[in-house]
This record gives sequence, C-alpha cells and structure tokens, in this order.
Amino acid sequence: MGSLRNALQLPATYLRIVNNLKKQEGFIKVNLSPVIDPVLLTSDTTVSEKDILKIKKYYGLAVPAILGEAICALRGFNMSETERWISTCQGVITGLFDDFIDDHGKSEDQIVSLVESPESFNITTSNEQLFLDFYIRALKLSDDPENIINQLLLVHKAQIDSKRQTDPLTTSDDIWEITCKKGGESVLFYRTAFDHELEREEKESLYKLGSLMQFENDIFDVYKDSKSNIATIPVRTGDINELKDQYRSLLQKFLDACNKMNYPKKQLRKFLDIVMPVINRGFVCIEHYQKLEMSSEGGFDVGSFSRKELICDMEKVRNILKTMYYQVKNRY
Repeated sequence: MGSLRNALQLPATYLRIVNNLKKQEGFIKVNLSPVIDPVLLTSDTTVSEKDILKIKKYYGLAVPAILGEAICALRGFNMSETERWISTCQGVITGLFDDFIDDHGKSEDQIVSLVESPESFNITTSNEQLFLDFYIRALKLSDDPENIINQLLLVHKAQIDSKRQTDPLTTSDDIWEITCKKGGESVLFYRTAFDHELEREEKESLYKLGSLMQFENDIFDVYKDSKSNIATIPVRTGDINELKDQYRSLLQKFLDACNKMNYPKKQLRKFLDIVMPVINRGFVCIEHYQKLEMSSEGGFDVGSFSRKELICDMEKVRNILKTMYYQVKNRY
C-alpha cells in the first residue's frame, strides 16, 4: 500500500472521518447532553466544566467516532446502536476514572470495588454518580459485561503502575513498558464494546496501536509532564531525531502486526485510513520540536523552553496540511 494510493484516498478519508465525528456529535447532543449538562448545576464540585468538555469534545466523541469506527471498518460492518451506546459510555467514564486515581485520592481497594461491584458501591460524590450511571449502563447493554470489568481492571493496574514515572530511578526500559501497557490496555478496553470475536492477531495489533497512541500523547504533553515531574520517553529525550526514530519504529511494529491479521486487505486499509491521521499528528509535533532543538545550543531540553514554545497547535492550517503530508508520505 503506497503513497499514491494514500494521496488518491485522502479526500475520501477525511470526509469519512468528518462524517463519523458529526454523527457522534449528533448522538451526544440527543442522548448525552440532557443527562450530563444538569450535573454542573447539582455537582458538589467533583464534576467541573472541564470534565464535561472532556466527555463531549474528547473521549465521548473520539472513542466511538475514531477508534470505534476504525474497529467497525476493520471487521467489515457498521456500528450497531447498542455498540455506539457502550462505546460512548466508555468514553464518558474515561476521564472520570483517570481522575479517581490522579485527583481524588481514592484507595486501590475503593477503585477495585467500584469496578467489580458498581451497583453496591456507596456513592458519596457527583463524579462517582456520573461514572456509575454510564458504567452500569454499558455493563447492562453488553453481552459480556465480565469482559468489560476485567479489562477495566487491567487499565487500572496499568495506571497504578504508571505512578512509577514520578520516581527518578525508574529506568527508560521500565518507562517504555509502562507506556505500552497503559495505552495498549486502554484500547483493548474500548474494544470490549464490540461484539465480534477478538482474535489473537487483532488483539496484538490493537495493543500496539494503543502503545503508539500513548506515546503520541506523551509527545504532545512534554511540558505538562515535565512540570509534574512525570518521566516519559519524550521528556527524557535529549535528541529529537532519536525520538522520531523511536516513534517510527513503534509505528512499523504496529503496521507489521496489522498485516498479520486475518481480515481482508480492503477492510484493513479502511481501518488504517481512519487511525493513521491520528498517528501522523505525532510526526507533526516531532517536527515542531526539531525546529526548537535547532534553535537551542544545548539540544532538546524540555526545561529550557516555555509552555508557549512547546505547544504544537494542531488546529492551525499549516499543521493540518502537514498531517495530510505525512498521511500521503507514510506508506501502509
């Protein structure tokens, strides 16, 4: 699959993604907004406008409309209404679940109890109520709720393990393992919304996709992670060319895994058409850092640059065009 095919397919690819996003935005407007918007009026401050924004404009939107639609393209048939509901519920609870660990100081036992026995959990806060409303809905809609529960526990385990990234003695190899596990288990959690059987080759491919997406997220978040004393591969790097090689290597491992899947090539291409623009954003950010590195005598030291310098605004036209360039350039 080469650059010419990618170039010819580019308009249709972006139109498909835009249409998927619009469809999910409509679903959110009709089904979610009437439920989650009033929470701000009754919240005990554990649910903020930022939380609602993450639900409506990020996780609740992108999980079904990007990742979910990509999975459906791979298997070869459309997302059902039930699958859209489950996938959307998973998107809704993602940010809330992260906050239970990062911001609200819940113990590990409390979180495990929340995941394993949601209907008997003693609710004390608004964010717990919102989380459980959508988590229980997902479990009730699913034909295999135990699969959702077990995979969310693996996500939790990976998040707990990621706390080692604040320890300066944590090795780079450990950080790689943490990065891959955190992203890989999360994508496999989102996969539980879909009914078709998960074969070993697809599981491996989606795990590598999650690893790559987590790595990309870390690339964009170097300023925030640095200020929070969180060691990630991009934060620790002193050489952006090396960072680019690492990102490209992980991308190739993902593509190699994809080519081992048993799905028809046509469906595999449609799957990659949806996920590759997300991945290619990482190359745009790396290019942004390369320019900063060239302007610095001491190489790439995150601490020597301002927040404004490190921000790679992906809504700027030039960066959108660069993403399209990499979409054509990077063969798959």
